[in-house]
Amino acid sequence: MELIQPTWHGQSIEQAPTAKHAPGKRLLLVDPYPRDNPYRLTASERRAVWFPKLSLPTIAAYTPENWEVALVDEAVQDIDFDYPCDMVGLSIMTCYAPRAYEIATEFRKRGKTIVMGGVHPTYCPDEALRYADAIVCGEAEDLWPQLVADYEAGTMQRMYKMTSFPSLEQYKSPRVELLSPDSYMTRQCSFTTRGCHFDCEFCSVSPFNGKTTRRRPVQEVVTELRNVQRWIRSELVERLRDEPLWNAFVTALRIRVGIEDGSIIAFVDDLHNSNRAYCRELWAALKPLKIKWGCQSTLFLADDEEMVKLAAESGCVSVFVGMESLDEDSLEETNKPFNRVQKFSQEIKMFHDYGIMVNPGIVFGFDSDDESVFERAVDFLTKNQVELAYFNVLTPLPGTALFDRYDKVGRIFDKDWAKYDGKHVVFQPSRMTPEQLQDGFHWANHQFYSLPSIWKRLSGTSQRLIPRWEMNREFRKLVKRSCPKGSLSPLAGVLKNLQAKLPVLDKEQLIPSALHALKQRFDPKALSAQNLVLNIKAKRHDKFAALFVDLEGTLDRLNTLELIKRIKEAADQARMDIIINFEHLKLATPDALKALVDSDAMKVAIPHVKVRYRKFKDAFEASMQGFSLTGLELLNEDLQDA
Repeated sequence: MELIQPTWHGQSIEQAPTAKHAPGKRLLLVDPYPRDNPYRLTASERRAVWFPKLSLPTIAAYTPENWEVALVDEAVQDIDFDYPCDMVGLSIMTCYAPRAYEIATEFRKRGKTIVMGGVHPTYCPDEALRYADAIVCGEAEDLWPQLVADYEAGTMQRMYKMTSFPSLEQYKSPRVELLSPDSYMTRQCSFTTRGCHFDCEFCSVSPFNGKTTRRRPVQEVVTELRNVQRWIRSELVERLRDEPLWNAFVTALRIRVGIEDGSIIAFVDDLHNSNRAYCRELWAALKPLKIKWGCQSTLFLADDEEMVKLAAESGCVSVFVGMESLDEDSLEETNKPFNRVQKFSQEIKMFHDYGIMVNPGIVFGFDSDDESVFERAVDFLTKNQVELAYFNVLTPLPGTALFDRYDKVGRIFDKDWAKYDGKHVVFQPSRMTPEQLQDGFHWANHQFYSLPSIWKRLSGTSQRLIPRWEMNREFRKLVKRSCPKGSLSPLAGVLKNLQAKLPVLDKEQLIPSALHALKQRFDPKALSAQNLVLNIKAKRHDKFAALFVDLEGTLDRLNTLELIKRIKEAADQARMDIIINFEHLKLATPDALKALVDSDAMKVAIPHVKVRYRKFKDAFEASMQGFSLTGLELLNEDLQDA
């Protein structure tokens, strides 16, 4: 990679003006990125899909004026370790911590003062302090000027810890002009809010930025965008004027098709639409700017058509949505029940109706996920024609509730932070092996970014088709270069077809399970919609070399017939014994139970495998008086994590 000279206000360091108050004081800000990371983007991939983080441009803005500031994003540039500076500042995400420590070690050999900040030093301070002269814990805007002043006075402390969240009023605009030109989809990045009032178990945003949202004054955001827009457009004019003819032609073509025209803004808020009244005010104010913008939003914003319409009219062309999973149990597990799977298709369509791209984030590896999760996700996203998708492996990051929960029970088997990038399995999944989770992640990436999938997803749209095609093409190149193809086990399709949510039609003669508290207050007329469905879950049970079929909700005669049909098909395909678990079944009709546990009938329907029943006697034996249980294969052995 070409070494790019750090810049100061758009100039090379050698051309930079002399510092006003303290000549020679120089700060080098470094955003680390592992040199050997297989997911490292090429120049064309970065220009299509990548935009920078704002942490270091913000630190630059809050650095006193008597310091010259240079910035290196190692995803784009090489580091000159002999660059003359007084202090080196590093912003560190967990997955980049090992590389950050390497960088710090090299600069310390040269006598440089090292300061670290970001999420990882905040939650692993003792570790970070082994490589740094000082660390900043929490948001840095109020702490950084004091740290610099202490450094100048020779009294710099080892740790600067946030005691309250910084105000976002009169916020200093991040110095995005320090970022390398022509290296990103856009350098026009801004933010409007901080914090998140949701509490997703795997996410570090709420612990780090707070569980309430703070908002910048709308007029300050608009003023910042106007200034950046003028700067970017003047830069484009200079490129068209000064670049060689072919390069100028390519730039002009990119402007013509809408890939690069000085109007593309990325709002990097973790939850842009946290307050709808604020969004209405902001989006109305954006209309005169005639920009195109994208953000991270909740999917259920689409439940309000007027809000989606206003977003589109103000220039919204893309939303990243934290869909996470297509399984309600997984969403419940991770404290994200506000995502409603049954409404996903409708919500995606609402965004599409107004010309807005939908780019979901999907996480694999929740405790409810089995080998079928990968195909179900890809099928759903392709069917609903989402433009891009970001697949990730569930990762227990330090500072999150997920890390604490998994670490406490010993489920984390790898603490090499370089693997905490959402691409590697570092914990023991519940319903599949680590290898199956890793292979499925790779398979999903290749399948989603295959040419047939891209064609299906982009066909039927004419809105910003060229930029959408380019982004998919570059993602496809990245996936082919960085991901092994992966594969799904033959059992994945069996599990996918076996699992279902089936309605309950027969509400008469329902028998409550003796294992459930429901029996204490059973009222057939007061049954919730949650109970009036049969949820069939399935996984491989290695100990018994069997398919473990877990029943939840209510069993009636009709869904029992469908259940038996699905079990028969699964047994035919997998040639494995069947274990039917009644532990989580709340209600059933007598006819349904008799049909399911009639050993003679089951042997006729499924002659080549053994069917065993777990917790049936505990749950329903008292209600089955007069029905012979002779020949019933009962599974009395307790199953861990059943």
